[in-house]
Amino acid sequence: MSTITEKRRVSSILKPQSPPNGNGTPSRNKVRFAVLSVESVLQDVLDNSRLTGYEELLQNLQEDPEDDQFQQLFLEAKQAVPLMKPRFGKLVEHLLATRWLNRTAEAQEAYKQFVVELSIVQKNYCTMTISKLVQLLIPEKAKPTPGSTECEDQERQMRSLHDLIMRLQNVIPMIFDVVLTLLRKKFPYYKRPTYEVIGFLCNVLQMTEYASIYCDELLDIVFCELLQLDVNVPRSVIEDTEYPDEEMMFEMTETGGDDEDTMKHPVAETLDQYMEIVLNYIHQTVKVDGQGDRLFKIILNQFETHILPTHNTDHTQFVIFYICSFKLSYAEHFISSLWKNVNNLNKSPTVRQTSVGYIASMLARAKFVPLNYIKSMLVEMSHWVHAYIQRCDSMHYNQTLKAHLVFYAVCQAIFYVVAFRANHLTSSSKNLAFLQSLQLSSIVTCQLNPLRVCLPTVATAFAGITRAYQLAYCHTILERNARRKLATVYKNSTQLPEECLDTFFPFDPYMLKKSGKRIEEFYLQYQAHEIDEEDGGETSVGKGRKRYESVSEDVDDFIPESKRHKHADGHGVDVSGEMSFSYGTSPGFHS
Repeated sequence: MSTITEKRRVSSILKPQSPPNGNGTPSRNKVRFAVLSVESVLQDVLDNSRLTGYEELLQNLQEDPEDDQFQQLFLEAKQAVPLMKPRFGKLVEHLLATRWLNRTAEAQEAYKQFVVELSIVQKNYCTMTISKLVQLLIPEKAKPTPGSTECEDQERQMRSLHDLIMRLQNVIPMIFDVVLTLLRKKFPYYKRPTYEVIGFLCNVLQMTEYASIYCDELLDIVFCELLQLDVNVPRSVIEDTEYPDEEMMFEMTETGGDDEDTMKHPVAETLDQYMEIVLNYIHQTVKVDGQGDRLFKIILNQFETHILPTHNTDHTQFVIFYICSFKLSYAEHFISSLWKNVNNLNKSPTVRQTSVGYIASMLARAKFVPLNYIKSMLVEMSHWVHAYIQRCDSMHYNQTLKAHLVFYAVCQAIFYVVAFRANHLTSSSKNLAFLQSLQLSSIVTCQLNPLRVCLPTVATAFAGITRAYQLAYCHTILERNARRKLATVYKNSTQLPEECLDTFFPFDPYMLKKSGKRIEEFYLQYQAHEIDEEDGGETSVGKGRKRYESVSEDVDDFIPESKRHKHADGHGVDVSGEMSFSYGTSPGFHS
């Protein structure tokens, strides 16, 4: 037989048959893959180096065969797997990329068997295989309305996809390392449509059920992406978008919106839905016996590895806040681990200071932390401060903020918790006796003068409480500090006023709408103490506040903007130490 005759025979076998329809015109081409097996085509290439059949097969694979043809194709492909050497990589790629999730169960099964066989026999295709599968974890469109047929189809397809990944993991355990790498690589960019990010997230969390041994790594991917979202939509951006001005707020109240729970900023909406899914995942997992403790350890590790070192996150940290609400032992362990950081001299001063901020914010804001535990932590912190003061009194030292950063942070934490929880800590004579035992007066009058670097809102609130109950007298110190700051400025107009402690309140009020509903149940809003209400409802501390402010009442008018000290977050601080707080840096002393 001549070469030309052989070529025509192979070509005619692979050509789709096109019988005429009732109108006498050819019907749409339907490829009949079963006429010639994939194995025969590949064997012809290997034995005779003839590429005609192979190239036509590649071309026909670009068609969309019927389900029965699809099934037959992959049954044949499975038989040909031993022949699929690297030179046939293009064919393998075409086979793997063939649309399969929307087909019958039998057709899907034929595809799965081919993929499993290929991964076992030809391991060099594993990365390509997993890449194609991971790409399918990103939804092509927004999820339809729950209960609809289209929604059920999408859920069925995802179950089938996860079933295939699980089979691959069972036969080749090490293949999940490739899965993890590609999950991290292909996670949708945070600015992609919300349904893509959220759909991929749900699929990653789904994997923790059948690949629980890799739960740590999967949640590591989840938290890294969550932080990426969080830092790219800061609190100030959400404020400006949700409440651009008072007039807009009024209009929102009057007219409402299409969906009151939808964030206006697209990335904030993605973050809100992301947090809602993560919090719901925690809720569902903790309910399972034995799973809560393991999940808490994983999240605590994620907190220490990723969240704690990240500067000024606004919402991600509420994941640890939320899981701590399920068991008091979780909250105690969390706070204990933070306190260990504070006492660990091998930790950087910044990490130690941030740990103090988390302790103070947790004690102040968490309804699930009992008063007895708050008191025990106040005792722990006050003992640490008194010991620090005694060590400093016995040696020569300087009083710069940098030299005693952790000390000042712990002092401010004590002042903050006492002021924020004043209603509870002054509710009985027993509690007042406890506050007296902390020797707060010795702290505020020590040579390190912690009140001079504290946030003014914290200092004045604390001063009002301690004066009202004769625990300490802070206002004289506050006035003297204010005069010194004035003297510093007027002595040298180019010299900046004294530093203010850069403070981070990690559990400031939660601003996301849907996920926020899970937080508000356990979250304590500031309740003005009766001494504040007696002074006209001011959240500052009554007369003591007025005396302090009178020292530098109109100083701002005489100081150019360029001469004002800038807080590390960019918030202006005038020479009196008063900070123009944004919502995110306020200690929360408001009703």
